[in-house]
Amino acid sequence: MNETIDAVRFVIGLCLLSYAAYTDLKTREASDKIWLIMGIAGIILLLIERPDVMQTAISIAIAFPLALLLYVFGMGGADVKAMWSIALLSPLQPSFYGFPFFSSPIFVFPLTFLINSLLLVAFLPLFFLLYNATKKDISFPQCLFGYRMEAEKAKKTFVWSMERNDGSRGIMPVKDFNFEKAGNRKIWVTPQMPFLLFMSLGFFISYVFGDILFFLLSFLH
Repeated sequence: MNETIDAVRFVIGLCLLSYAAYTDLKTREASDKIWLIMGIAGIILLLIERPDVMQTAISIAIAFPLALLLYVFGMGGADVKAMWSIALLSPLQPSFYGFPFFSSPIFVFPLTFLINSLLLVAFLPLFFLLYNATKKDISFPQCLFGYRMEAEKAKKTFVWSMERNDGSRGIMPVKDFNFEKAGNRKIWVTPQMPFLLFMSLGFFISYVFGDILFFLLSFLH
C-alpha cells in the first residue's frame, strides 16, 4: 500500500509542479491554489498511510524554516510555498516499484528535492557557455550567466540587463536599466529564472533517479 501511495504522490506532485512551472514560464507567477491542493492532498495521504510520526515531524520541521531562510536570501514566494507543499505531500523518501534508483541515506525528502533542484541550476553556466559558443558570441564572464539580445526586445521579455546605464558590464542583474536609451543595441541579459521549472525537474529526478549529490559522492569512496 505504501508503494501505491508514493506513486500517487509522484503523480500529484509532478502534475501540479509541471503546471506551476508552465505558468511561471508564461507569467512568472503561480496560483496559490496549486500549493493548497498539493498540501491538502499530502495531509490526506499522510492520514491514510500513517508513516513514522517522529520522522515526518522532523522532516516538516526542517523544510518549513529552511524555505523561509531561503526566502530571506532571495527565493521567490511561490518557491517557498512549493517547498512547504512538498514537505506535506512527501516528507519522507519515497520507495515505489523499484524507484528511485539511488535512494538517499537521509530520510528528509524535501532536502533531497531542494538539493537536486539547486544542482540543476548549477549546470546553467555550462548551458549558457555552449549556447553562446554556437552564436560565436563569447564575453567572459557574461557568457556564463546569460546571452545578448536587442534592448528593444529585452524590455518586453523576462530578462534583466547585465549592462549598467553607464555602459559598464557585470554579472549582477541591473533592475533599473534604461532599455529605451539603449535602443536596438544588443546588450547582455540574464533571464529572470523561473525556479519552479527546476523544482518540477528536481521532483521528477528525486522520485525516479534519487539523490544526485550522494550519487556523485559515492564515486569518492
